[in-house]
Amino acid sequence: MHRFDFAAMLLSPATWFVFAFGSLFGSFFNVCIYRIPRGIFWKKSRSHCPACDAPIPSWHNIPILSWLFLRGKAACCGSKISVQYPLVELGTALLWVVIYWSYPFLMQLDGSLVYDNNELLRFAHALVFCSVLLICSVIDLEHQIIPDVLSLPMIALAPLVAWFHPELNLKSSLIGVAMGGGIFYAIAWIYFLVRKQYGLGLGDVKLLAAIGGWLGYQSVITTMLWASVFGSLVGISAILITRKKDLQLKIPFGPFLSGASVTYLLFGRYFGDYLFPF
Repeated sequence: MHRFDFAAMLLSPATWFVFAFGSLFGSFFNVCIYRIPRGIFWKKSRSHCPACDAPIPSWHNIPILSWLFLRGKAACCGSKISVQYPLVELGTALLWVVIYWSYPFLMQLDGSLVYDNNELLRFAHALVFCSVLLICSVIDLEHQIIPDVLSLPMIALAPLVAWFHPELNLKSSLIGVAMGGGIFYAIAWIYFLVRKQYGLGLGDVKLLAAIGGWLGYQSVITTMLWASVFGSLVGISAILITRKKDLQLKIPFGPFLSGASVTYLLFGRYFGDYLFPF
């Protein structure tokens, strides 16, 4: 494990380079979040205003800053722009920085740049994994679905990911897919038999299968436990705030699975032995 120097990493040009590119990709992720669940991803090549359908000029698409300069309103028609857009851009930028700090493949030591190929592979793996789960989470929060176009390719690509990743092996990946999908499918089926209604969507099943495939079977139980704890805390809080007694609040589980698996990937090696050591 490399020694982490917060001050040096914060001042590193690479950190700010990753932050800038993260915000740019966050803008693209906003396009994915808006278009994928509506089935219009390929219908328009340029960004359009959701309210009046006017094309959005490039200088109004600067990540984070454009929303601040426009004061949260569209320049074309004055309609309100959701705060979700700058939050996704900022969140993506910060997430990418944390990923780079976790896997710094390019560092300056003693006046020279040091490149680590294995760290680059870990960085690329984490970058794609966390980015897709971020998109899934925001879509799930808004529409309570996890699109197959995101989860199924992750499952299909799991063997290829295992081939290139320095630590993950094919056996662990395949068991992770079967374990993640199988456990959640069994839980969903038992819940349906008992309650005669669906408590978990198949989107959650596919997402956990993808998580198991990309992180290995060792991640499945820990991810489920952490997600269940976080989800229960949020659910109980929501019930207390809304004062609903029927316990039927619809809270999407995908964001909790995503958050737990990202935590496992980036920080599990630091405190995994103390919280649910599986």
